[in-house]
Amino acid sequence: MSTSAGKGTTALSINDATKTRRKRRGLRLGLGIGIPGGVIVAAAAVSSVLLIAPGVSAAGATVGWHTADLAAEAVSDQLAASKITITGNSDSVTLTGAELGLTVDATTIASAAHDSRPLWNISTWNSGPVPVTINVDADKALDALRSAAPDVFTIPENASISYDPKAVAYSAVDAVVGTGLDFTAFASELSSVLSKGVNGDDIAVSATFDDVQPPITTAIAQTEADALNTMLTSAGFYIDDEKVVGVKPATVASWLTVENVDDAVHVYADEAAIEKVVEGLPEKVNRAAVDEKVVTNSAGTHLRTIQEGADGWTLESTDGIAAAFAEQLASGNGNYQLAVTTDAAETIELFRSVEVDKSAGKVIMYENKKVVATYAVAIGKPSTPTDEGHFTVYGQLTTQDMGCVPGYDYCTKDVPWITYFNGDQGFHGTYWHNNFGPGAMMSHGCVNMTIAAAKDMYYFAQTGTEVWVHA
Repeated sequence: MSTSAGKGTTALSINDATKTRRKRRGLRLGLGIGIPGGVIVAAAAVSSVLLIAPGVSAAGATVGWHTADLAAEAVSDQLAASKITITGNSDSVTLTGAELGLTVDATTIASAAHDSRPLWNISTWNSGPVPVTINVDADKALDALRSAAPDVFTIPENASISYDPKAVAYSAVDAVVGTGLDFTAFASELSSVLSKGVNGDDIAVSATFDDVQPPITTAIAQTEADALNTMLTSAGFYIDDEKVVGVKPATVASWLTVENVDDAVHVYADEAAIEKVVEGLPEKVNRAAVDEKVVTNSAGTHLRTIQEGADGWTLESTDGIAAAFAEQLASGNGNYQLAVTTDAAETIELFRSVEVDKSAGKVIMYENKKVVATYAVAIGKPSTPTDEGHFTVYGQLTTQDMGCVPGYDYCTKDVPWITYFNGDQGFHGTYWHNNFGPGAMMSHGCVNMTIAAAKDMYYFAQTGTEVWVHA
């Protein structure tokens, strides 16, 4: 009995003790008792270092008690979800940050908040918002604004280019300027508002309207039109710097199509129409070489070029020219360089000299020491003889009055084709007598010639041509 009573008492005591231990163990677990004190302190220290102080926000997002990574995520999410009301004049429109293409350097902002306002620094608790700089994707924002308020945020219209066949000229058709936001001012004001810690669902920003130019402005279209007009006047087929076959501006314009494609001015040229002109190029381009002719004196000095030289050209083929010219015209260049075979011109030197044989009463013209012409002449009278010696031509006139001034005892009007070689002595035409040849002494010292012969002398001799007068 006593044993039973003793056992029973023992069992009760054990149960009570077990319950007591369980209660105490539960109490210790609830209070953190039983966890080493150093671990608790270390955990608190780590938290104070890793977390941002409470009462801190950025871009409308609460970032207190957040790590920098979580804070950056919260800032980005809040900015995308924020509702922003843009007001201007009597109209307003509300769009989310995501619709407006708003972005912010959330990582940098979160890191700055963590570094300047850590949990361990109690003085930074409840310190409010951190400064932020908001960026706006202008194209995305403008599309969203136009969709939400098309009457307020109007779409610009590109300028275009028109052709006037009467004027044979291109001109610009004015662009229409659209209306949008001044996104620089909008981003600045929004940054200021969000830096003051407003609620993410209650953001209001005043609109500053701005002109929105189309991709093709009037100025761009006019520049293109001017370039086309310049091309019309210069277009043609060239060899080096010489336009050998020109094309009428109206014809060039008939080859071209000018239109706007993908917000840019495009020019297209009709290859088939160009081909019709290209087919006739050989007969217009091909030519024989023309040698240059230069008059010289006995020293080889060039006195005058009496025939300009020109290289000969042969256009061997017209294959591919039309296609290449069409592509070139489309790029704005109307000067097509032809590839030809060149036959180079030569320079022929003509050493010319004149002999006056007073005894024979004749003038002899030499070219490269060969006689090219002989004319009967009249020389000066015995009282006014034609001087003998070696002279050079120094001046020529098509007509002149001779004498007819004080100091001269004669006056002869309108003397033609004069070539001076010795003071006031020279060759000239004579209409007042027909006495030429041996023994004809009729002048005041000049060499009289028939008008036809004097004209020949005028074109044969050049300034610097040598003249030998002898008996």
